[in-house]
Amino acid sequence: KQWYQRRVRGENFSARASLEYNGEYFMTGRDFIEGWISDDYYEKSKIELYESEYLTMIDSVRVPREPCFNMLFSSTSLISYPDYVFLRSILYRPDDLSVKSFQMLDLDQNGYITIDEYYALCKMFTKNDEGDPKQHLRTTLRVLLFDHNDEDVVSLDKFHRLLKDVQRNCLKAEFNKFRSKVNKSDMISVQGFMRALLRRTKVSQIQRARFIDKSEAVYKTLDAITFKQFQSMINLLNNFSDFEVAVRMYQIAKKPLGRDVFKRAAYICCGEHLDDEIVDILFYIFDEAGDGHLSHSEFVNIMKEKETNVLAQQKETPHTVGQYFRKCVRNEMLRSYA
Repeated sequence: KQWYQRRVRGENFSARASLEYNGEYFMTGRDFIEGWISDDYYEKSKIELYESEYLTMIDSVRVPREPCFNMLFSSTSLISYPDYVFLRSILYRPDDLSVKSFQMLDLDQNGYITIDEYYALCKMFTKNDEGDPKQHLRTTLRVLLFDHNDEDVVSLDKFHRLLKDVQRNCLKAEFNKFRSKVNKSDMISVQGFMRALLRRTKVSQIQRARFIDKSEAVYKTLDAITFKQFQSMINLLNNFSDFEVAVRMYQIAKKPLGRDVFKRAAYICCGEHLDDEIVDILFYIFDEAGDGHLSHSEFVNIMKEKETNVLAQQKETPHTVGQYFRKCVRNEMLRSYA
């Protein structure tokens, strides 16, 4: 399974990267965001950079006095494959594991990550695992972390800021993908909310169509979900292993998983109070028995599979005109039987 995940990630990066320099592919920040919010597999044509263009892009990186990583997601940033794997991994990282991740990178346990320690990790993702790690091509992330002279270090606070900035920028882009284009542009519909959740799951096309149709039956014209509500739900999914344990305890004790228990378990696991509106939507959509409670199979089994499914789904999505046509016909047939 781990070998398959690495292969799929490598293929997705190679396909989505739009720049090439010195035999290496690079993503821009825009490429990274597009790959994150899209479920379709596609291949971009590559633009080969001249040395002067590459140096201009790197020299244009301004390292702020206070840690900030928003520049990573601009159209002029450069993201290598090791950077890509690292950024994708922290997108699903619960806050309480950020310290553990930092300690794993901090090989000498002195409280700081150096450029050598960072590239010790990167060696696992590159073919060339020999020589001085500082000889790797400079990237935007490398400069923001270690400055242009590679002499800066990453503290735990700086690492935590990186995690927050990456998660916020990617979630905001995903939220904007589903938001209303006409009115209430700062909100998304319940259908958009459900599509954002279900793209993280292993549900079949038929199940997905049923859930979406069920949400349309009641919440057809309701632009109900704010970014804060959306972010709190994604935070719960990032901490879903803890949530699953808490829910299973109630199941073993033969206590029903009602709304109050659900909200309490969510708060214990991620430290956030889910709005009643979000909880009502989840219970309406996933309570297939109609008894006002959620069983383990109705919600937990559906939501616990995330990144592996999204990456595999992107790879398996057809990308020729004929394949797209057949896929559209098949999806419409599935919806008609949902």
